[in-house]
Amino acid sequence: MAPLDDAKALASTFIKIEDQEIRIEKLNLGTGQEKVRLSSLIGNKEVAHPLILSEEELLDLLNQAIHAGVLPRDFIGKLRDRIEI
Repeated sequence: MAPLDDAKALASTFIKIEDQEIRIEKLNLGTGQEKVRLSSLIGNKEVAHPLILSEEELLDLLNQAIHAGVLPRDFIGKLRDRIEI
């Protein structure tokens, strides 16, 4: 995988939970590859611990990611195709 130092954010969005910012970004790694990064910030400092979200917060983040162009509009359809219910 290419180093993230050269990655360019193509789209991003976030939700605030208390003093924490939960961010989702679409990155171009400079190799033609696009990846999605989930991160957490307190202030301007990236936090190196797991993201812990309620179901409602995760749905809100995914909804915003689709509307911001981080995830494609057909993401939910693709997800539905992969999950047996």
